[in-house]
Amino acid sequence: MKTAKRVLALAVFFSIFFALFSLCDRILSRKEVEGWWNVTAKIDGFYNSPKNEYDVIFFGSSNTYCSFNPLVIWKETGVKSYVFATQQQPLWATYYYMKDAFKRQNPDVAVLDVLMASKNDEYYDDGVNYTFCDNMPFSFDKIALARVSAPKGRRLGLLIRFLKYHSRWNELKKEDFEYRKRDMSDYSKGFYVLTSKCNNAEHTDLKNVEDSLPLSDKNREYLDKIIALCKENDVRLMLLKAPSNSTEEEKRYYNSVAKIAEENGLEFVDYNMCYDEIGLDMATDFFDERHLNIFGAEKFTEYFVKTTEYFKDRECSDNDWQGDYERYVKERDKK
Repeated sequence: MKTAKRVLALAVFFSIFFALFSLCDRILSRKEVEGWWNVTAKIDGFYNSPKNEYDVIFFGSSNTYCSFNPLVIWKETGVKSYVFATQQQPLWATYYYMKDAFKRQNPDVAVLDVLMASKNDEYYDDGVNYTFCDNMPFSFDKIALARVSAPKGRRLGLLIRFLKYHSRWNELKKEDFEYRKRDMSDYSKGFYVLTSKCNNAEHTDLKNVEDSLPLSDKNREYLDKIIALCKENDVRLMLLKAPSNSTEEEKRYYNSVAKIAEENGLEFVDYNMCYDEIGLDMATDFFDERHLNIFGAEKFTEYFVKTTEYFKDRECSDNDWQGDYERYVKERDKK
């Protein structure tokens, strides 16, 4: 009898402890739910999407979420898509994002911008790691992602947000208390609606850069894993580089990606070579030197749809998406 009471008391204690811990973790965790950089709403919005909602999912870093506009794609073709990307998302994070995405969605196509294949870091700083880990639900895959994303001593904070945000008490705002993950959505489907214009962006002619640089061992390992994962799930993988005013060094890495794509029967397109065809204006179509704004993204998205065989006309009859598209048009036309 005493043993049963002791077990019950422990069960009640731990239930209360975990409930309070979860509450503190939710309140204290960093949240970006409003404005241009609402990454929390965008990632949570993907996880809250209806099952098997998307035909196409875009993966990668900031060049992905600044370049592909799912609402324009839907309006042009009826194809539903989402941008499931985070800043400086390394290929190992992309691999685990794809694994998580394929558990919830059954897309025809996965599109990967390969900017991060040109970077050779073994690990990235905490800010980058927190961005792709914070809103990912806890799972064995998240544990595996933490292990490959940081050295020992920095991994636990990627899994338990309270460890890194426990000192935010004096920064708390109303949104911290009102936040509910299950209520989050993003009308622009992961696309960043950036309306500012950069007037000093420069584009380098890379047509004569034909040699290549080998990918780092870690990048090659995870690019191979991404290719295998898409094949296992019968998802068509498109490798590409969105317009980003690439450097000559980056182009050499992209040339290596092109060779890897060819070896695996995949397509690779570097859209930095297509500015004239896309109609990009350096004075009006970039948010900063390396990222398209809303106007450049619309031009690029329309060109991408027009020149990619997969996209074909379908009926655009989803009222929810129509409302989101109209909201986007209002935001675009304000400037």
